[in-house]
Amino acid sequence: SIAVKSFYWKAEAKRYAGQEDEAFRIYAQFVEKYPGSELVKGVQYQMGVVYYSNRQLDQAERFLKDALTSADETIRSKGFTLLGEIELSRKQFSSAKNSFEAALNIGGISHELKMRALLGYGASLYYLGNNEEATEKLKEIERENEHFEPNKVNFYLAENYYAMGDFQDAIRRYNNINLSETEIGSQALYGKAYSYFNLKDYDNAAYSFNEFINSFPRDKRIVDASLRLADSYYGSKDYSAASKVYRDLFNAGGGEIENPYAYYQYAQALYKAGNTNEALNEFSNLQKKFPQSDYADESLFTLGWINFQQNDFGKAISAYKNVLNVYPQSLLAPIVYYSIGDSYFNLGKYDSAIVSYQVVMAEYPASNYVFDAVNGIQYSYAAKGDYVKAISFIDQFVSSNPSLSFSDQIFFKKGEIFYSARNYEAAKTSYQEFIASYPNSKLVAEAYYWIGKSAQNLSQNEEAIFNFNKVFESYPGSESAAAAVIEIGNIYNAMFNYDAAINIYDAALEKLSQSSRIAEITYMKGTTLINKKDYAAAYNVFDEVIQYFGKTIFADKSKFELGLIELARENYINADLYFKTLAETHSDELGAEAQYYYGYSLFEQEKTDEAIAALERVRVVFSAYDEWLTKSYLKLGDCYTKLDQIDKAKEMYRVVIGKHRGNVYGQEAQNKLRELQ
Repeated sequence: SIAVKSFYWKAEAKRYAGQEDEAFRIYAQFVEKYPGSELVKGVQYQMGVVYYSNRQLDQAERFLKDALTSADETIRSKGFTLLGEIELSRKQFSSAKNSFEAALNIGGISHELKMRALLGYGASLYYLGNNEEATEKLKEIERENEHFEPNKVNFYLAENYYAMGDFQDAIRRYNNINLSETEIGSQALYGKAYSYFNLKDYDNAAYSFNEFINSFPRDKRIVDASLRLADSYYGSKDYSAASKVYRDLFNAGGGEIENPYAYYQYAQALYKAGNTNEALNEFSNLQKKFPQSDYADESLFTLGWINFQQNDFGKAISAYKNVLNVYPQSLLAPIVYYSIGDSYFNLGKYDSAIVSYQVVMAEYPASNYVFDAVNGIQYSYAAKGDYVKAISFIDQFVSSNPSLSFSDQIFFKKGEIFYSARNYEAAKTSYQEFIASYPNSKLVAEAYYWIGKSAQNLSQNEEAIFNFNKVFESYPGSESAAAAVIEIGNIYNAMFNYDAAINIYDAALEKLSQSSRIAEITYMKGTTLINKKDYAAAYNVFDEVIQYFGKTIFADKSKFELGLIELARENYINADLYFKTLAETHSDELGAEAQYYYGYSLFEQEKTDEAIAALERVRVVFSAYDEWLTKSYLKLGDCYTKLDQIDKAKEMYRVVIGKHRGNVYGQEAQNKLRELQ
């Protein structure tokens, strides 16, 4: 009736005028006076809105739930959406999800309301851990209306990506958020900083944590952000900055900073910043301050480690022993005994070192330090010249621990010990026993390789080739396959059987095309063709190395070989380009060799003054490489002889005689000197 509607619009007029209390009073009278009116549900919704505006959420929820039975789709969709927002604010995420979902299922929902409900639905799913579904719902908002609440949409997308470990996409979304946004600005910057941190992008993490600390100094997470800032500086190796932040935190005090991890990182930062004495003090203080923490025994161990790094092995031993005196059940025991062994080894006390290494193997056979202990025993006995005892100990260990998953790796050490002692027959036998005992081991290919190397050292070429070929044919995927091919090639080259060498290289180039040593094998084929005097074919192979493996050392070695070929053909322009470029880009022996041949080429072209300058550069830049320095002195003598500067020529030859009296270089210089008398 007109009277009912007039009453209703009286309340609406008050609401539009901002007189919510008066509007609410009239709404209440309306519900009481006209309980059967079709307008009641709308009135109940408006009463819920008023309560919501006044943050009286319990009363708001009651009226909104009453309004949900309305026949009007607009009222129902508004009611479900606002109810969902109330439940979301109360962290009732399942209920909120259901309310937003109910709103979205109403066909007549307005576009604006749909966006609100989708945002709430996506947020609820995020808090419930349904990150993939949440991401899809939030992206739906962007597809339908990219201008709707972009800060919140990007925030929840970023948080979902972060939760799924997709830190790059999280950062991209965090960067789209206005950090001045009251509710989410600080959280967005905090999340971005942690995303960089989790990506180990410590420079950007430090920048972001710094920005957070400066922008939100009163935030409850400020201590955590400061700790992560220090950790970020530590991760980017700015140890001075890290130690300063840690120190400032400790000086400020507070319960959050009183944890052993922070003290441990602080001490580490001090050490790595070069403040060794301060670091030693802090590691010691850490153990006293947190004697029951996981870092307590580690801090004492680090005292020993620092002394070891300073070559104070006596102090290191005392510190290591103190770890087990204070914490006899420490999980660090294996590395402690191993480190004591290393300290004794460096003091030359090999018997004491062996005792410590043996403790690791005997008492902690399943630890990760058993292999290192075996190496320590091996080196100790080698230093004593008594490798037989090392072999005996390994035999006892393997016999006592037959079921260990790495027994094969320990057994394999026997062959290494024999090989390093140059007892190649015993090494062969040991590796053969290994193959028989552990036919399924991943080290079988390597065992065949070392049988081949042992036979090669005994000049048993056929046996060596057989075993190397076994590796190549049967274990092409092993790291030893390419090495075996190279050794076969070396043997055939030494026997002048160049065709056989080329055949094995060609087979390897086809079969081992993915090997990291394929450039080397191709280069070896080129040098074999040089030995065969097939210079045209060699030229093509070296050119192939340069073309396909341009960033490897073998490309530069190939350029040098091409330079020699061009020099032999008297194509001096090409030869000089190769030699000069290599000499200017290398400071190693290849550079020295190239510099010498550059001078040699200039000499052959009768550019004597330029040749002298080039050869002098060997003396100035590459004096550490005696072969090429000596050859340069000899060629300098030839240059000065050609210029009729006999005294300088004699001086060059005398330098060689003084350094190489009695060898082929000295004899050559002596002969040239006699010719000048």
